[in-house]
Amino acid sequence: MGLFSRITDTASEVSGHAALTKDIRKAVQGGDQEAAATFRTGTLAAALTTKGCNARGQEVADYVEKVVAKDGDSRRAGWLNR
Repeated sequence: MGLFSRITDTASEVSGHAALTKDIRKAVQGGDQEAAATFRTGTLAAALTTKGCNARGQEVADYVEKVVAKDGDSRRAGWLNR
């Protein structure tokens, strides 16, 4: 893998996680209590470290479980499907 590929892959990861972070903030500002209680991992940690990526993945799974437990279905978590 060349240096250019590594740089573009990293930029894509940061961009994708930044968009997800923005969506998380919108959900929280919109009153989504499950999102507020679940998401803690920052953009750079999620994009640049294995630990952060794994943590964010677990947060997504936990969030969906909380939404299903409260709402009875996962429709409210649909914003995660970009």
